[in-house]
Order: sequence, then C-alpha cells, then structure tokens
Amino acid sequence: MNASTRLAAQRAAGKRLTGKQTRDRLWFTIHSWIGLKLSLLMTFILATGTIAVFSYEIDWLLNPEMRATERIAVNEVAWGAAFDSMRREYPEYRPLNLSRFQDNWFALQMLAQGSGGELVRVWFNPADGANLGMTSFFNVQRLFRELHRHLMLPLYIGIPLVTVLAFPLLISLVAGFVVYKKFWRGLFKRPRFGRKPRIWNGDLHRLLGLWGSWFIALIAITSIWYFVEQLGGRAPPFPAAEKEMADRNVALPRNFDGVAIALALQNARRELPGLEPGRILFPGNAGAPLTIQGELSAMLVRPRANGVHIDPANGEVLGSYRGEELDSHTRISEASDPLHFGYFGGIGTKLLWFILGLMMTAMSVTGIWINAARLKRSWLAAATFSPADFRRSA
Repeated sequence: MNASTRLAAQRAAGKRLTGKQTRDRLWFTIHSWIGLKLSLLMTFILATGTIAVFSYEIDWLLNPEMRATERIAVNEVAWGAAFDSMRREYPEYRPLNLSRFQDNWFALQMLAQGSGGELVRVWFNPADGANLGMTSFFNVQRLFRELHRHLMLPLYIGIPLVTVLAFPLLISLVAGFVVYKKFWRGLFKRPRFGRKPRIWNGDLHRLLGLWGSWFIALIAITSIWYFVEQLGGRAPPFPAAEKEMADRNVALPRNFDGVAIALALQNARRELPGLEPGRILFPGNAGAPLTIQGELSAMLVRPRANGVHIDPANGEVLGSYRGEELDSHTRISEASDPLHFGYFGGIGTKLLWFILGLMMTAMSVTGIWINAARLKRSWLAAATFSPADFRRSA
C-alpha cells in the first residue's frame, strides 16, 4: 500500500491524520493537481522536444541535398570552394552564414537571403564545395523547434508560456519524492502488468520517475534559465572586434572569394590554435567584421563560444574570444542548449537524451491515465444515489 492509499484509508476510517501525514497529503494533492491540470500541455511539449533532438537527422533522411558524398576530417573542409560555388550558382542570394554540422555525414549549409527577404538553405559537399542543391528554410527541425520552444506563438508569449511549466514540473518532482516513501526500494521493482491498468500505470509512472528524476531536474532547471533569459536576463553579447577595419562601402568586398576565406581561416587558426571552425558569419553591413566560430577547449558550450573577428578586406585579425574567458553569466547561457538537447557528446548523448525524453513523455501520459481513472471513480461515486439517500435528502 503506497502513501496516498494509506492516507485515504485512514481518512475513510475516521482516523485523525498526524502533522507529517497532513504534509504528505498536501504534497500528494499538489502532485496530483499539477498532473491533472497540466499533463496534456506538458505531454505535447515533451513529445515535440524529444523529436527535436533528432530533427536534423530526420531532415537528413528526407533531403538528399543534405548528405555529404564522403566523410572528411574537420581540417579538410572546402569552405572557400563552397563559397565560390554559392556565388557562381546563386549570385542573386546574399550569404548570411556557412556552417558545418557536428556529424561529418552532413553537407555544409549556407543560409542565404533572396532579394525579397526569403531565407533558403543551400547545401555543398564538404570535400570539394560542389553544390548539392537548395531547400526551404522551414523544415522538420524548424517545425519541431518552434512547436517545442514557443508553440508557434509570438516569442514574447510562447516562450514564457512554455518555460514557466518548468516550475510546476520541478515542484511535482519534489512532491513525488516526498509522497513516495523509501523510494530507492522501487528502483528495481517491475510494474505489475498483469493487474488492472490503474495499478500497472501507477507502477510504471513511479519507476520512470525514479530513473529519470535527474533528467527531469536538468530539463526543469535549463527551462527556468530560458524563462529568466526571456524576461530580460540574457547574457551580454560576445566581445566585439578590438581593432578598426579598413574603410569599405559594402558588406563584402567585390573581390572577396574562396581564397580570402582560406586566408581568414588560416589567420583564425593562428589566433586560436586548435580551433575547429564550425561556422563563418558574413558581415551584414559595411561596418561589421567576418566572424569565424568553432570548437576549442571549453566544455559544455555552443560552438559560437569561441570566435575570431576578421577584416574581410585584407584577412587581418581584429579580435577574438575563447569559451574559457567568457564571464560566468555567458558560460551558463552557453551551457543551457547542450544540456537541454544533449548534443554535447555527439550521437551517443543525443540517443540517451531521446530515450530519456521518451521516458518523460511516457510519465506524463501515465499521469494523465492515473488522474483520469481517479476522476472516473469520483464521478461514479458521486453518481451513486440510493433510495435511502433520497429519503435522507427529502
């Protein structure tokens, strides 16, 4: 008999509850109320977030343009050839950034903007920069990101609405441990699938909650951080260029080409030895530098946490920053996405995060079932009206 069943039996027998039992009852009520009121929305957000972990891989399966023809090392990526191919094949589009994915079976992606403001993705073979085709900016990854992040609502409405659920999620986790006495005994307790659905659903709910508790706490904490950021607690921008650039009238000089990119990459690696370039940000106006970002030595940061600013006119280094040198506020901000989506360890951690996400989604579904069964019992009890009840009410 679990804690909630014991408390219900004592109340039915007319026994007075102790202070500790009253607190347990309160925590159980909180846990049940959160599950009753928020489970449907929580299930949707958890399910879309779980799929979002592998959304790029789904796009890779659906779009042959995204597939590299051969796998190559990081230092062999043909960045310059890809840029030249872009200028040659799509001269009407303005390049915004050129990036490579964490896994080497992906093609290089050029995010570009057309004359009408539309965004597209252009794909290039990493080995030789050959053009592999163009796809829409809106894809499976964008669909699930926008559903999970802000329910496709305006950002100032959707993000707070989604991330505020982290608070009841964390409270529900604490309440579950308070109500589930000696919870460690249930770590290896198999659900009683041979019993009624209400029983085995409860067993499965508790088992998933125990094994996934650390992950639930991690997701809740990172979501609370997103909530804080949306309400004005964003980290300061990355360090800007320290030197002035040569005067120019356009964002990119007219003669800027793949050779200029190769020079910029060479100087960036000299500035930050060991840098593995992951993205080249092209200047948006005549006063902005070209920025090369990538992986270095800092742990649990986005690839953008290491960067070198380059003057596109002559390849001169204008300034740089390393992940280890960023302030604590920025380091926390940069760690939130790798921890929330689990891509910090490659395909292995992404697979683990996907499984844990399925567990959280299953917990939410079983919570809906448990509360639906409890409501059904309450409604049936309220609907039972005997002749004796009628006489007493008359």
